[in-house]
Amino acid sequence: MTMTGPGRGDFWMAQLAALVIAPFLMAASLLFASAFISTAAAQEAPQDNVLLKLAQVSDNPFSALVGKRSDRDSDYGPARAVERYVLASDDRSFLFEEHGASARVRFLCSSEDTRLDCVLDAAGPAPEIHLLSATRGPRGDVIYKTAEGETLLRIAAYGGATVFWPGEHQGVAASKSFGDDRPLTLVYEDYDAALRRAQGASAQLSAIIGSPIFFDVSAGRRATGDNAAVLSDAVLTAAKGLAMVADDAIGARVIAERIRRVAFLPGAAPGVALNGSVLEVLYVPNQDLSGRPSSAKVARYLEETL
Repeated sequence: MTMTGPGRGDFWMAQLAALVIAPFLMAASLLFASAFISTAAAQEAPQDNVLLKLAQVSDNPFSALVGKRSDRDSDYGPARAVERYVLASDDRSFLFEEHGASARVRFLCSSEDTRLDCVLDAAGPAPEIHLLSATRGPRGDVIYKTAEGETLLRIAAYGGATVFWPGEHQGVAASKSFGDDRPLTLVYEDYDAALRRAQGASAQLSAIIGSPIFFDVSAGRRATGDNAAVLSDAVLTAAKGLAMVADDAIGARVIAERIRRVAFLPGAAPGVALNGSVLEVLYVPNQDLSGRPSSAKVARYLEETL
């Protein structure tokens, strides 16, 4: 049908208007779609962040543990409260203090304990505090080892523990007990404490190896406070490390032949070195437990050097 008159003019005017307006309508539609996508992405972002955080937590060796152990602010966060454990086989106990991905453990002395660090100091027992690092084990367990790779403790996801008591190769079950124990750090000492321990170590080790050996702490005679605390603990760990090697008849004979004096010297880093017939034990003043070599480190050095 052919349009005539005014109707035909209106038709062509409508077509022209549609052609002019169409690009603007398309631009508005694209702008709206872009705004919608941006809003949706913004709403999804928090969920992505949560998933990212969960993925990061899953790499933490502690994330498999339940209860309060699953709530970690940081792998290297502040120390948590000291926990006391009691062995299932007897009344022996130990203290455990977690520092995120590291921990400290102290095997307490009993009244009949003959370990050197339990009898060395005439003022009372001073069992070594061990510094441990954590790794994830099977079934969500966390395994705590020394810097030398020795496993001392395994804590299961349900909270139970298996402990490898010093000098024993078989793990023993342990469970949490109650106690109000102080943090596992070195306590304030003075030089007299270091001297007392040095005298005790000289007597104990001389008897063990069957030959005189002198523990010399004179280089730290001006030490006080935290400085003296590290020195005193270094005497204890060095004596214990020597005793560990001397527990074997061959080890005792070699120590008697090679070492006459154990000298404790301040240094930039903890360490052990054999200088002629002098075993030099380096300690770092004011560095708490990290300022002295552990007994295991002393024993390892002697076994590899003598």
